[in-house]
Amino acid sequence: MERLKAALDKARERRGGTEAGRPAAATRRPAPADRAVDEAWSGIARLEVDPARLVRKRLISFARQADATAFDVLRTKVLQVTGANGWRRLAITSPLPGSGKTTTSLNLAISLARQVDLRIVLMDLDMRRPAIARALGVSGKSGVAPVLDGRESFGRQARRLGENLAISMNFTGLRDPSDMLLRARTSEVLDEIEATYRPDLMLFDMPPMLVADDASAFLRNVDCAMVVAEAGSTTVAQVDVCEKELAEQTNVLGVVLNKCRFPNDGYYHYYQGYE
Repeated sequence: MERLKAALDKARERRGGTEAGRPAAATRRPAPADRAVDEAWSGIARLEVDPARLVRKRLISFARQADATAFDVLRTKVLQVTGANGWRRLAITSPLPGSGKTTTSLNLAISLARQVDLRIVLMDLDMRRPAIARALGVSGKSGVAPVLDGRESFGRQARRLGENLAISMNFTGLRDPSDMLLRARTSEVLDEIEATYRPDLMLFDMPPMLVADDASAFLRNVDCAMVVAEAGSTTVAQVDVCEKELAEQTNVLGVVLNKCRFPNDGYYHYYQGYE
């Protein structure tokens, strides 16, 4: 991991030492009264999930336990950086499929939602190979596409996990979603969702960067982006290409190294004792 970090730092220096600083997202609609926001959230149908399935799918952030510590640390860092910069929209992508970006997106969203004073929205925009609904074991007909083109409302299509996490999922794949992600109407819909539901953070599970232009088509709608790399598989060159492309369109929040295997150095026992 240290070698990867050193190589990435060196690559960033060659590019000039900074990730691009796009300002926080442009003018947003005025926020409605708190009561209207509460009613909007109450109108989202609840989502019931099978705890055993969550364990099988490595969705470990539901419970306060040692296994979830890495995602809790990630949550805190995300809140610190986004809060300091006034960012509210985070895209989560990877160089190639199989890096675990959907698992990371879900665990991060769930960890964030354990903060009861936050409201979180998670949208599945990996529309060619949607994975959030499959991970949660949810079936349905109306996906994200009708929401983005205005044929369906976010409140009717999304599902609410707990009190403060709204998840918009896809149930079938689309052949070429980049056209939709490029439309001005997509930006307008996101502004409407943000104005109505006033989420503290909107997370977007994006397609991999190096297989299609879908993610690039959407990046103008976010304040920052994060790359999920797979330990032992994703190369430094792939991460560097992703960082460079992201930095041209938005702020790069950082790189998450996923699927690591760390030795047990006593952190688990420390966590238990601390609790």
